[in-house]
Amino acid sequence: MWYREAVMNPADRDLFLQFLWTRDETDSIDTPGKLKDWLTGLGMLDGDEAVTEDDVRLARHFRAAAREMCVANSGYPLDPRTHSAIEELNARAPLKVTAGPAGGLQVEPGGSGVPRALARFLAIAYRATVEGEFGRFKACQGCGWAYYDESKNGSKKWCAMGLCGTRAKMKAYRERKKAGAQEGPGG
Repeated sequence: MWYREAVMNPADRDLFLQFLWTRDETDSIDTPGKLKDWLTGLGMLDGDEAVTEDDVRLARHFRAAAREMCVANSGYPLDPRTHSAIEELNARAPLKVTAGPAGGLQVEPGGSGVPRALARFLAIAYRATVEGEFGRFKACQGCGWAYYDESKNGSKKWCAMGLCGTRAKMKAYRERKKAGAQEGPGG
């Protein structure tokens, strides 16, 4: 198989992952105050901009949609609600195509406030898709955590081999051993 180096900007990759990781045991964006602090801390929102419950809902729905796309990249069907979440974000902060500083075209977020900040994540995902990199954003088959697959052939299935991968392999081993024991001697 032909191998090419990843072309995605590592800062964009990490920023997109930070957004996907805003929910684990706690939710970092589930109130207007938390969402504002998180986006302001990243320099994506001015501290004087208002953040509403509707902005929180939009952010949570778009995060769920982005995570669902990672699940789909891992070989599972795409949740149909993904389309409406992306359409809503595009309606509030449409992506726009502009001329790049060195020529060529680039995509940028439109809109203002929280929708514009969220559209920046959508722009990152779009650029990753155009560059052939978005398929490397996946969801761990063990714990569901989103990760970027940096393996040479893009076949990684777990966020961490030493944790989820080991658990999955041990479970498969135990199931094979149990099935062999149930068959009895001589198979």
